[in-house]
Amino acid sequence: MAVTPKKTSARVEVRFLDDPDGRTENVPGSRLRVPWAEVAQFDATMSNWQRLNDLELDNTEQACVEEVFQLLIAEEIAEIEWSPVECATRVSDMGQLSSLIRVPAEEVLASAEWFDLDGDTMISPAGTLLIAEAACRANPTAVLDHVIEEEAKSRHKCKHGDERSSLSARGREPTTPEWEYHVYRRFDRPRHELLRQWCGHRAVTTHERLLAAEAETQRLNVLVTRLIKVLEQAGDTTIAAVYAEEHDRERITPATIRPFVDRPLHPSEIPVREIRVRRRWGY
Repeated sequence: MAVTPKKTSARVEVRFLDDPDGRTENVPGSRLRVPWAEVAQFDATMSNWQRLNDLELDNTEQACVEEVFQLLIAEEIAEIEWSPVECATRVSDMGQLSSLIRVPAEEVLASAEWFDLDGDTMISPAGTLLIAEAACRANPTAVLDHVIEEEAKSRHKCKHGDERSSLSARGREPTTPEWEYHVYRRFDRPRHELLRQWCGHRAVTTHERLLAAEAETQRLNVLVTRLIKVLEQAGDTTIAAVYAEEHDRERITPATIRPFVDRPLHPSEIPVREIRVRRRWGY
């Protein structure tokens, strides 16, 4: 209704048209988000944000979503927004995102609320959850390697303790194994289980079988090396050398694991084998 100029700011008298009593207030100019000419556009944008706020993720889901985006999705493609809606996703390149998560853009947009903002696509928290889960299914190895690495660190902390920021004094203070195990059970283990769930049962079991095979190969390699040394120390140097040469020659590697398909030999290339048999008299 009116503007009262000040030295450094201004106060604005505002009438609320939707109030039956025609209430008016004299407010600082800083309380007005946009000029009056842009109010309609501002209201439409805020209405879109309100529509986007369709799901509140818990702490575990938020932590997992952050980890997945940091591991798999570059900021130039998509990033998480925390205001005015927590865990919404700003997608800058929908084509690259679809290729990364292996889900068509139409399917992503049909599964969650969204709207266009400044040339980007804003997707609701429910859509953020779907994007993170699809990214894990499409790229499980990087996520599962990260989980295994974190679990190894947690195992060390639960045995030996660690350090944390001190709340009562400057610097850091030591923690006990019991405290670290409490933190692991309350925060870390739920994250790890949810990330594994997003990757899928088949990806998890395949990854674990691969890790188990590599660890077992390493264990057997160390065992064979020790046995060969025992033979050498016992004086059986010839047998030890034979076993060492055979162990190295017949080693299975990525270069030899594939079946080798060769062309069939011409009859002239097949070596002649002479088989001696007893002569049958009378024939």
